[in-house]
Amino acid sequence: MKKILLLSFSLISLIAAQAQCNQIFISEVVEGWSNNKAVEIYNPTANTVNLNGIGLVRFSNGSTAYGSIALLDGYSIASHDVIVVVLDKRDSLGTGLEAPVWDELAAAGDVFINPTYDNGVWPMYFNGNDAIAIVSNNGQTLIDLYGRIGEGTGFGGWSSYGTDASGATLYASTDHTQIRKSTVTSGVTTNPSTFDVFTQYDTLPANTFTFLGGHTCDCGSTVVAENEERAVSIYPNPVTGDVLNIVSSSFIRSIRIFDNTGRIVFANGAILDRMTRVQTNLLSKGAYTVEVVSENGTINRQNFIK
Repeated sequence: MKKILLLSFSLISLIAAQAQCNQIFISEVVEGWSNNKAVEIYNPTANTVNLNGIGLVRFSNGSTAYGSIALLDGYSIASHDVIVVVLDKRDSLGTGLEAPVWDELAAAGDVFINPTYDNGVWPMYFNGNDAIAIVSNNGQTLIDLYGRIGEGTGFGGWSSYGTDASGATLYASTDHTQIRKSTVTSGVTTNPSTFDVFTQYDTLPANTFTFLGGHTCDCGSTVVAENEERAVSIYPNPVTGDVLNIVSSSFIRSIRIFDNTGRIVFANGAILDRMTRVQTNLLSKGAYTVEVVSENGTINRQNFIK
């Protein structure tokens, strides 16, 4: 593995640069359980991009300063292709903080970086409340940004969508895989006033690695066939507890659940969100169909087992 250079800077100067299909950007962020962390970078241009002098940084817990730059020197991305950067935890005997990334994620990785925590300075130790950026020019030029820099101390994450059983707020940026929408053709080169995950990313369940290694974009695609199936995602399936999570790439207008006789056993016609949770404790064990109607009238039906 190529040695990662340790550079320390306290501030980043955000340089605006309008770009359409002419600069690399983040195409996928995996914020999974334990050490399952990955960032996919896509090249929308017609030429191979050399990554010398380009690296990843992390703004931890709402901070305005990043830790260290993990440079990607020695690597390149072919035209309309991607590179998958994965946290370097591959010791099968590792436990706790050294637990290995799952085999499926390791298989998808092109570059493995940041094997040591070093008090959290390295970017690949991100969680759902950390902004992640691609930078160049010793951190002075912002190429793309996931999140918003400087949300403040105690910041929990982006795009809340409900609470868990204990009342804790749930965030789309935590324990999910985020895939950049195909309509996005350029990176975020200035710190936004707000960051809504759902505006630029499709949200999938935690530890979804299926789409790493390819990206569909209006600039040109390295296609992974399953990308076409992610308009609506439901999980867990089979339902192992009493909650069915439903995630859509567009706003959900209504949901209905049918049993195997076609009888409606659940209906909610006032959602208007991209993520929702359905309590299934009143459903008997068996097979069901969930019907999700988007705000534009598109209907998606999927089967699940309780």
